[in-house]
Amino acid sequence: MKAQDMMRGYDYDLPLYDVLNNNEKNENGDPVVSADRRVLAGATIGIGLDLAYLAITELQEAFETLAADADNGVIDGEGSKDLAEILDAKNPFQMRLWYLLYDTPFQQAHEDLCWLKSVTYRRGRMCAVMREQKLPVIYATNADLCEGFTAAQLLDRMTVKG
Repeated sequence: MKAQDMMRGYDYDLPLYDVLNNNEKNENGDPVVSADRRVLAGATIGIGLDLAYLAITELQEAFETLAADADNGVIDGEGSKDLAEILDAKNPFQMRLWYLLYDTPFQQAHEDLCWLKSVTYRRGRMCAVMREQKLPVIYATNADLCEGFTAAQLLDRMTVKG
């Protein structure tokens, strides 16, 4: 079988599904992949390849700067400004990640974002493999697959009365 035949119709979300569905336990009976990381992977399924990676990177970098500010005793530094800008922009995917992480211990949240960034980078790298095999790079996001309107689209169309 040719590589092109095997790769035709590749689902870029497979690495995320693999993590989401990972129920393996180590020798101590602990999960190989934490429930938090499984949820983060599930929250990323259906998000565009570039959007996911860039949004996660921006959030992870804001967390990193916030940690550096805290280490240096800075209260309202660049980290808090960066995070405030992200939250003010209300990117739906970043807000989803924020609400999944905001009450997680900071160090763990940062490590989980770094891990998710790595997964989405590898997910996006498959585009290069597809191009090398001379196959089209086709990815349908959740929004592309949605029949009808989403709640966000309906809300955007409504006018405020009063």
